Amino acid sequence: MKNFQDMTDYEVKADLIEIAAHKYREGKLTRRGFVSAMMVLGALPALSGKAMAQAKEIVVVNWGGRASEVLQEVMCDTYTAETGIPVIVDGSGPSGGKIRAMVESGAVVWDLCDSGMGTAIILEQQGVIQPIDYDIVDRGSVLEQATYKSAVGNYVYSYVLAANPKMLGGNVPQTWEDVWNVKDFPGMRTFRKSVRGMLESATMAMGVPMDEVYDALDSEDGIDAAIDKFRQLRENIIVWGSGSDSQNLFLQEEVSIGNIWSTRAHLLKDQMDEGSFTASFKGGVLAPGMWVVPKNNPAGSDEVMKFIAHTQDPKLQVQWLEAIGSGPANPAAAALVPDELQKWNPSSPENLAQQIFYNDEWYGKNQVAAEEKYIDALIN
Repeated sequence: MKNFQDMTDYEVKADLIEIAAHKYREGKLTRRGFVSAMMVLGALPALSGKAMAQAKEIVVVNWGGRASEVLQEVMCDTYTAETGIPVIVDGSGPSGGKIRAMVESGAVVWDLCDSGMGTAIILEQQGVIQPIDYDIVDRGSVLEQATYKSAVGNYVYSYVLAANPKMLGGNVPQTWEDVWNVKDFPGMRTFRKSVRGMLESATMAMGVPMDEVYDALDSEDGIDAAIDKFRQLRENIIVWGSGSDSQNLFLQEEVSIGNIWSTRAHLLKDQMDEGSFTASFKGGVLAPGMWVVPKNNPAGSDEVMKFIAHTQDPKLQVQWLEAIGSGPANPAAAALVPDELQKWNPSSPENLAQQIFYNDEWYGKNQVAAEEKYIDALIN
């Protein structure tokens, strides 16, 4: 059974794959653009059977996804075109348990895994992943909070405050406190059915400063206070399980306000009528995806580190933002983002300054208990 971190990694990455596949089908994304986006994401077509690494190959493993039929038709050709070394993607899912089992059994078939901070922290403690070679991978080309000894960021996304001003009489919520103000901002709200990324907004709605949120949540009383905020709002909440759920709730005008992924907000801005959709990064929660390299990977450390360095190309990361709304992990990419997308980039300097960075260590310690209380508050 996947742990909470594995499930979150899967849900986010599968959602990004679905967005790219949708745009590819509609002809809004070229094949090369789709391949480039998937290159950085680490979410390329799952091969039939388990991909086995041979000499001069790199096997990248991700969580596959609902868009696997489209993804199977696309191979990562960017790195291959530059080096002649093929990159093969296995979509069977890089759970922490699988990585550990491979390494401890001496039967490693993966070279690079698209993971998350929580899983990376655990794997490093278990001693089954390699240190990132920062002589090859440029530490300065990644947000500081996403550089670990044995893991490095590949993209970022955010939990953001989204709203439909037309359903709110022209009013635009400015803070999470407004979301809990049903009188002045009427209508249904949407929050994720999982606690991740949600308690922070409730804590800020109580007036807790952004930089003190996790301090406030570092006690049972603080967690209970945040949970109670959802209990107070329960009659006005429709939960979303997948990114497409949250998107459809806005498209169908079932909700007027919500806490959703920035990748879905990126799509909604183009799908909804002018003046009917806004999203704010103020009080948002920024989270990264992470590259990890299993010990004794078949392709060797150097080649995989060169591949990671290739994915740091700011131009490539901007293409990724344009395609599916994921923010560049490389700060240098911000200056290359087209003007019309600057406000929608979760890792722009302006948006970074308004957000808190996701605290996976807090979730590792508190999620199980907080999840149970959160679900009870929503559906009891």
